[in-house]
Amino acid sequence: MADIGTIISGIITGLFFLLFGLMLYQSLRKARKAYVLTISLFVGGIGGILSVLQNVVSVGAQYYLYYSLIIWSIVYFLIYIFFEELDQARPQRVRLVIATVLFFTAIIFNQLVLYFPSEIGSTIPPPAKELFEAFSSSLTNLSDLSYNALGVFIFFVGAYVHLRSYRSNHESIVLSQAISLIIIAAGFLVGYIGGDLVKADGFLEYGDMVKIVGMLIFIIIYIIRIDFIYRLPVNVYFIMAFNYIGLNVLNIRTKNPTKGRINEETAIVNETLLSSLITAISNLLSESLGSKKPLQRIVSEDRTIVLDSGPLATCAVLCERPTFFLVRSLRNLRKAIEKTYKEELSKPVVLKSNFKEAYSLIEENFPFLILEKGEINEK
Repeated sequence: MADIGTIISGIITGLFFLLFGLMLYQSLRKARKAYVLTISLFVGGIGGILSVLQNVVSVGAQYYLYYSLIIWSIVYFLIYIFFEELDQARPQRVRLVIATVLFFTAIIFNQLVLYFPSEIGSTIPPPAKELFEAFSSSLTNLSDLSYNALGVFIFFVGAYVHLRSYRSNHESIVLSQAISLIIIAAGFLVGYIGGDLVKADGFLEYGDMVKIVGMLIFIIIYIIRIDFIYRLPVNVYFIMAFNYIGLNVLNIRTKNPTKGRINEETAIVNETLLSSLITAISNLLSESLGSKKPLQRIVSEDRTIVLDSGPLATCAVLCERPTFFLVRSLRNLRKAIEKTYKEELSKPVVLKSNFKEAYSLIEENFPFLILEKGEINEK
């Protein structure tokens, strides 16, 4: 009969491959792409297989163990990159430095523990054996510490990102995601404190079981509301598009998810005037100031207009700050609008009534937003 370690490793492996399958479905069927997260889940499944082999294979078990830990370290770092993509247009520097240092520290100590005692131990004279064993034990402790610190840091970063989203939107699902990530981080703490520091029997397995609980919560949320994995921790106020001469063709306002009504901060925005103003600024930069690149952002302390321009259209989003997924979604929306309405956008006069079906394009490219229902605003 399989021991508890093999069972836990098998469950974790299965959960990672299940999430990978869900992400692959999103990518192929619903155009919901999160490449870094998808890759991390597949790699995590490979790491889980090595963990299972470590428990069932007697020859070379330590190699399966240590290489599975390297793979898991890679998985956690990729998941960290995904959390940064949710939160920022580029990774936050301090967090990136901390995560990178912990990642490489975990791998370096992992390899030192695997090879240093076996390669050097046989050459140590008997009087120094005890000292060398103490040193080897310290290396093992440092390897365990760096590995678990990496996991704790990354999943607390993920919880922080989702809590920021909850603070802005007060959505219970986002709060549940944050709690699930805190539980996973707690699993690393339980395993390290109980198993590595206190040396209590079974605590490594208890830590893994806590991680499984957190993963199950996260997966259940994802199955219930599959688009919430892309939820932004920033307020987005409206989305608009205009043609190459600045004529507004569509604008959609977003709703406050808890109040169920349009965000009051943008109730008085004149989108037609705004699109003309943005076009004028862009023309000023290119024609009078010699800029060869399109205008990308208009930034204040608490608001940012993110722009994506093509040969026929420009799309804009008013938000608190740009994030990786928001910028990519805006680019995909602009390309979809140009492809769908190529003839209409090329005309010097446009009718908004011709763009009413563009609502579905916005829904497709911004699945994480609650949009104003009904027709495209025709003000």
